[in-house]
Amino acid sequence: MTYRLVVFDFDGTLADSEASIMRSLELVAEDLGLSGIDRANARKSIGLPLQRTIEMGLGLDPGRVSGAVGLYRKHYHEVAYGSTRLFPGVVETLDALLENNYLLAVASGKSTAGLNAMMEHLGIAERFCFVAGAQDVQRPKPAPDMVLKALARLDVAPEECLVVGDTVHDIEMGQRALTDTCAVTYGNNSAEDLRRLNPTFMIDSFLQVSDVVQ
Repeated sequence: MTYRLVVFDFDGTLADSEASIMRSLELVAEDLGLSGIDRANARKSIGLPLQRTIEMGLGLDPGRVSGAVGLYRKHYHEVAYGSTRLFPGVVETLDALLENNYLLAVASGKSTAGLNAMMEHLGIAERFCFVAGAQDVQRPKPAPDMVLKALARLDVAPEECLVVGDTVHDIEMGQRALTDTCAVTYGNNSAEDLRRLNPTFMIDSFLQVSDVVQ
């Protein structure tokens, strides 16, 4: 298969942000007088809208979630820039893809402003010709809207696109957009969970993206 466009998830695929997300949830739990967080559920929710992450990670009922969102964003801003790192091989692989004329995009459940700010901070923003965050579509992952928007904007057919992500939400998003998919096993979902969705490819290192697009 010859691809023209590669669409990447951000958290757990390009960047290791689990520590900052978990720490932010812990601080919100302290603010609210909760005993702690549900790490397993929180990991499963990464990539979904922030409200859902808070609901699952803190065990809050929907009526209390909206008040926790502002607390989370405040704490995340305090901790994220010091603890979020790109995974090994990300910069080298992105540059190699660009040298071979691939179009690169990001589709993330993060807030649009926060996503763009973090990509700038990590020094990778200029490598992407399309970036979509939570505020850019009406339906979040696993709906295909972010990928469909990228395809339309860049005039790329679904069969010319590969979606790369670390969660079942990413893989379902790509499948519903009728693209090929590549699951990475080093992120927030287990290889077993990812394998159940039968992605086109599964890889254990970001460096292997270059192998599957050729």
